[in-house]
Amino acid sequence: MSLITIIDKETLIEQIIDAFAAVKLEDGIGLWEGQALDDHVQNTTEYKRLKDKDERNDWRRIPIADLYKCSSSISFMDAKGIRFHLGLYLLFAMDVFEDEEDRLHKHPNFKFSPPEVVFALDSSLDAEYSIARFSLLTREQITCVVEFLMYRLQELESCAQDSSHGMYQRSYDRQHQSLTSAITIWQEKRVAI
Repeated sequence: MSLITIIDKETLIEQIIDAFAAVKLEDGIGLWEGQALDDHVQNTTEYKRLKDKDERNDWRRIPIADLYKCSSSISFMDAKGIRFHLGLYLLFAMDVFEDEEDRLHKHPNFKFSPPEVVFALDSSLDAEYSIARFSLLTREQITCVVEFLMYRLQELESCAQDSSHGMYQRSYDRQHQSLTSAITIWQEKRVAI
């Protein structure tokens, strides 16, 4: 049982929208440029074409289908790219766009994987690469990450309690430990600002 108290989902959604509302991509790496990097696009014209597809002013205009089509991009974004897209990624991982996702999955040719949002927020956080990628986040934005991870931890614990056949204990323990460690690290990041 967790000793963590979190805010409710609707409040967290509003908090995320508010914290990231005014963020612009500027010259950061966006979804399509990140995909070009992952695909090792060498052709300068093709690379520029993909980069030009990136939304730069309002992350709320990015189609959810693009998150799937560019699912690996989160791993290739720089600090500006992370700051710009993180609000959308957090909302996506909270199933805010579930109806849109359901419509996408009804198309037989739509065979894309979702981005691994939690993995990006709980893995190798002490590596220089991760420290740099998250370096532009404000205290308010980091608070959103902490609350999101607490929300996910509560979901994990609830799933384990509600499951009639139970979760695999090792998988549960691994996920629980990963989330708990990430929460601690992100809380430390928030204090350090």
